[in-house]
Amino acid sequence: MALGAAVMAIAAALPVHAETRAGGWATTELDPLPDKLVADKAYTIGYWVLQHGTHPFDVQGEDLGTTGLRLISTSGGTTLNFTGTPLPEPAHYAVTIKIPDGQWRLQGVQGIFMPHEIGTLVIPGGLTLAPPQFARGVGAEVVDYWGSIKPPSFPWDGKVTSSRPPAVSAPQPSAPQAPAAAPAPSPQRTATPASGDDGWSVPYLPIVTALLAIGATLLVQRAARARVRQGPADGAARGGTTPDETGPTPPGDAAQPGQPGSSAARKPSEQTEEDVITIGRD
Repeated sequence: MALGAAVMAIAAALPVHAETRAGGWATTELDPLPDKLVADKAYTIGYWVLQHGTHPFDVQGEDLGTTGLRLISTSGGTTLNFTGTPLPEPAHYAVTIKIPDGQWRLQGVQGIFMPHEIGTLVIPGGLTLAPPQFARGVGAEVVDYWGSIKPPSFPWDGKVTSSRPPAVSAPQPSAPQAPAAAPAPSPQRTATPASGDDGWSVPYLPIVTALLAIGATLLVQRAARARVRQGPADGAARGGTTPDETGPTPPGDAAQPGQPGSSAARKPSEQTEEDVITIGRD
């Protein structure tokens, strides 16, 4: 009883990633390497982290974590870690490494899963793969999650039952673009006369000038007519006499009807001119 309680307590204290590791496993598969590797040269290596050896990580609500490659010297004392970068394909990563001279164990770092033993590197030289850590069933049903770019060993002696290409896959050839339409001719702008600061546009200035000239002419004519009408009265006032103060008019000099001096004998044209002046003034 005491031993059972202790086991339960330890299981409850395990973090979630330890439970995931205990309940699942993964493998790391490399993209093809150069035929010969030399020391201290940079190599960019692609690799795949496959849960159960056949599909991308799919633990609900969990993140796989950091992945990469690890070199462990077989002579002891040196471990080199290289962190990978995700690529567009599910479960696909890339990493750049430099390998010193010697013999190295090559491991795949798989986030929440235990590291995977890939094989042994001899530098200069190449890679010798380690025996499989987990057996895959021959003829097992597998799903194609990748499309055109997939792990090199796919389908691992299995049978492809369905295909689920990812939303972001290899770039697809784009459809030929239609020739660009010729730009529409821009409307021609008509020059607009500049406006003065007073708000009057240039085309209206001749009209305004003509109206002012007509008004000035009318004022001058009215003033002239007023002086013509006031002329006789002003002359009498300046002389100090009136027609009655000049003395009696001799009988022979009295204006007779029909004579030139009488108003009755005036020509019709003179009366008309005076009437026209009076009407214009009113």
